[in-house]
Amino acid sequence: MGTQSDRHEDGLGPELLAQLRDGAEVLGVFDEGQDIALDLHERLFDPSTKQRTLEFLQSPQYEQAVNTYQRLTTGPVDLQNPHTSDGAA
Repeated sequence: MGTQSDRHEDGLGPELLAQLRDGAEVLGVFDEGQDIALDLHERLFDPSTKQRTLEFLQSPQYEQAVNTYQRLTTGPVDLQNPHTSDGAA
């Protein structure tokens, strides 16, 4: 017998659950970005702030969230040529 949480998830459907997961992923990375923006505002020249910022922008979580956000809002975008929506020149 499943828990109440399992029953709620069954009622939502896999597509909606995937959308909720995608939204939570993007919001989590956005929240961390806001924290880093505040650090940059308060301690712009602090070496640890610079390191944290670079690590964040180069992290797999950030890249995945960017891809997820683009997929949710505009479709796939070629990061090498951001002026196209499908990577075509």
